[in-house]
Amino acid sequence: MTDGGPTPEKRPHRKTPPATPAVQAWLDGEEPRDHLNTTDENETAELWTRINSETEQLRRRSTPIHVQQKILSALPDLPPGGGASDATKPGFSRVVLVIGGIAALVVGTLVGMMLVR
Repeated sequence: MTDGGPTPEKRPHRKTPPATPAVQAWLDGEEPRDHLNTTDENETAELWTRINSETEQLRRRSTPIHVQQKILSALPDLPPGGGASDATKPGFSRVVLVIGGIAALVVGTLVGMMLVR
């Protein structure tokens, strides 16, 4: 329910058409913006200008130091299961990885020798 006050006017949704070759050239930095002739091209260029501006603002943002400190202080000192040794972790052992690497090297050498002949 509204209080009867004026409601802000909603702009109608406008689907942006695909970028024309002129807009593509402007986005690539090949042509100046004054080469855009149609209203659609200028509106598309304005949209991309806003997107680039907002993106640059978001890139410059950083987490305040007090928030970083709060996050880092909430992390546990040891990773989950931190006391487990390498032997109990799932995956390949170092010996298997070394043997596999040597086998791959030998196979690669044999294939290379066959191709050179």
